[in-house]
Amino acid sequence: MMSFNSDSIRVTGASRASGFLVPRPLLLVVLLPVVWVLCFWFAVPVDAQEPTPDAPVYVVQPGDTLFSIAQRFSTTVETIVAANEIADPSLIGVGQKLIIPTAQPELVPSVELRPEKRVHPVRSGETLPFLAFRYGTTIWMLREANDLPRLAFLWVGEELSIPSPSAPHRAVPTYPTVSASPLPVVQGQTIVFTVEADRGLDLAGSFLATDLVFVEGEGRTWALAGVDSLTAPGAYILDLRASELDTGDRISMQETITVAAGSFATYNVVVPADRTSLLDPTLSQEEREKVNAVFARVTEARLWDGLFGFPLTGERRLTAAFGQRRSYSGGPVSSYHTGQDYGADAGAAILAPMTGTVALAEPLQVRGNAVILDHGLGVLTGFWHLSQINVSPGEQVAKGQVVGLVGNTGLSTGPHLHWEMRVLGVPVDPLQWTAEEFPPAVIRPQSPISNTQAVDSDTR
Repeated sequence: MMSFNSDSIRVTGASRASGFLVPRPLLLVVLLPVVWVLCFWFAVPVDAQEPTPDAPVYVVQPGDTLFSIAQRFSTTVETIVAANEIADPSLIGVGQKLIIPTAQPELVPSVELRPEKRVHPVRSGETLPFLAFRYGTTIWMLREANDLPRLAFLWVGEELSIPSPSAPHRAVPTYPTVSASPLPVVQGQTIVFTVEADRGLDLAGSFLATDLVFVEGEGRTWALAGVDSLTAPGAYILDLRASELDTGDRISMQETITVAAGSFATYNVVVPADRTSLLDPTLSQEEREKVNAVFARVTEARLWDGLFGFPLTGERRLTAAFGQRRSYSGGPVSSYHTGQDYGADAGAAILAPMTGTVALAEPLQVRGNAVILDHGLGVLTGFWHLSQINVSPGEQVAKGQVVGLVGNTGLSTGPHLHWEMRVLGVPVDPLQWTAEEFPPAVIRPQSPISNTQAVDSDTR
């Protein structure tokens, strides 16, 4: 008979004859880690995550608008409206609590680009073998790309889609290369697109829903575009279409251009009591349409060269920056400033910043005495609130010539000059043109390209 003390436990196997004794302390050492693992396994969820912090809540203060609140928290009006299910964004009350989402939208949203495409109109004497060699492809690939039967014959004028080269050689036509500067382009800036090709092109294109005007010269082809200061930051499509002058081939290309956010302050304009009638929407709309029609003109002759000058001499006192978001007499933000305002003494001379043709010179109700200069190719500058106009429509003025005198006419709160610039009808910051030449005077490496809410603009 086998005996054991209280510090041992009998463990039996398949038969009683195989039983053996294990000391109790040793058994505890073996079993305790197993128990801990099992407890942890069943107690902790597999998908456990850190708690997500709640979105901040903001209490509306006197004078707040959704626009100013959105700027304060680096978000958008649309995001706040959606998060709080606001029916009318213009109606928020003091003391109202607003959830402010903190997640920032992706800077460059995904945009789907069409692949590059080349279409060739068949000419007399051309055959599939000839075209296959010319474009570095195969007869089979040409047939596949155009759904042609094996024994198909080509006729003059037939248009063939050309597949990408599978066996390229030196003579194979290449697609144009496109560059842009500056990149990314900031809201309210001017951007220049440069196209280089190994043969002559007839170019057309569009960016931000504006048709581009391409200019050939100085060994390059280029086009300007303005980015509205209300254009949402993100990626936008540059759409290009070209015809090769020697082959007749039609080429289509797309690139993405990134627009970055600018930094614009918000300001409440206190309108003098004797001028509040000028805030009449009907009055401002009629004048806006007239001025926009002048700014929309595109003349073929380029009259500018080099950097633009400043329209005022001496010390410049900036009183309202371009792109400034504006409300009037405590109302909601309803417009933005489309120019640069400089405080100056009444009667100070206003100089043409560049050679141009006078496109408008007359008194306006909201803008006061006004002058617009056409510098060619859709580039125009405007000057508002003058006390005196010194030029006439159709007159050509030289850089530095006096076009008028500083005044306080129209919807103005004091003597100052409003200096405005537009490119293809889009308001842009004129200061950029005093620091950068468009196009660059010397061909230099350009920035490589990787494959709105409607608010009335303000001119005061």
